[in-house]
Amino acid sequence: MQTNKTVLPGRNPSRMVGRSLGVLAGLALSAPVLADQSQVSWGGELFSDNCAECHMVPHDDEWFQARADAGNMADYDSLRTMVQGCANNFNMPWFDEEVDAVTAWMNETYYHFD
Repeated sequence: MQTNKTVLPGRNPSRMVGRSLGVLAGLALSAPVLADQSQVSWGGELFSDNCAECHMVPHDDEWFQARADAGNMADYDSLRTMVQGCANNFNMPWFDEEVDAVTAWMNETYYHFD
């Protein structure tokens, strides 16, 4: 018995499915993940222990809030990039989870990105 399958010339259906799954996985990984409260709390502790000594001396909560309100940070990804940049500049050997936690805390406390 012969089946009638139409395959476009030069198109491999299994390759197309694989590429589609790769694109979907990339989109899922690039979206900000909603942080759970324990991650946010841990981020606040990391900020207090590693960042507040410098960032809260010339700045305070009002400074951060004014910066957030002024739109100086475009989105969650740019906030994460800033946190990662600070960790790199000050030679803090943070893993991605620590960067994510501080980003989540700053977002919940000041920026409120979706």
